[in-house]
Amino acid sequence: MAIPYALQNLPITPDPNDKSGRVQARGSLTEDDVLERMLKRGTGISAEDMRATLDLFTKEISDSVSDGWNINTRIANIKPGIKGVFTSATDPFDQSRHHFRATLSEGVSLKKKMREATGERINNSIPIPAIIQFMDYATRTANGPITPGNIGELVGEELKFDPNKIEEGIFFVNETENTETKVETISVLTEGKLMFQIPLNLRANEYRLEVRRAYTNKNTIRIGVLSDTLFIG
Repeated sequence: MAIPYALQNLPITPDPNDKSGRVQARGSLTEDDVLERMLKRGTGISAEDMRATLDLFTKEISDSVSDGWNINTRIANIKPGIKGVFTSATDPFDQSRHHFRATLSEGVSLKKKMREATGERINNSIPIPAIIQFMDYATRTANGPITPGNIGELVGEELKFDPNKIEEGIFFVNETENTETKVETISVLTEGKLMFQIPLNLRANEYRLEVRRAYTNKNTIRIGVLSDTLFIG
């Protein structure tokens, strides 16, 4: 089965004709969905045994990475990393300024399958905010650290929203604490670019950056998400 994708403008390159591909995902599969698909392969292994094995596999990998080991599997390679600035060679680890996170890359089997995958270009993609790049003007770093109180810029497509509607806008989502912070000050609001003040009250953590916009007469909210996780370090 081919991967469906659509083309979108690429405003961050000098050639106005350049395009980038955006995958139109068929949907999302939960862990239970994957287990159900595994059962249909007729391996003779029960759902209970599959779940128990998956639970143990997940626990061992999580424990090992959090103990400082690199993990290489056929699906993903996982490494422990550290974020935050140390002010000197003797500055100790401080959980208010530093934190560990796992970084992932394709494993051998997944990489091979993705290189072999075929694509199917579609022209009737559902309109949705598409975030191509975030820039922090304090650090001049793309898709990297964020600086509360400074200027941020988003480049993409379908980015313009109604700032007078509380359900629309730019949101920093903290999944760890299950909170979200909406951007209140916006200086540029166009389809291809948003410029805004990064909220001052963001605390040191990782954030998912979203643009939410209403479509159709029913005000259906569609969400564009930056592919990279942002952080305050």
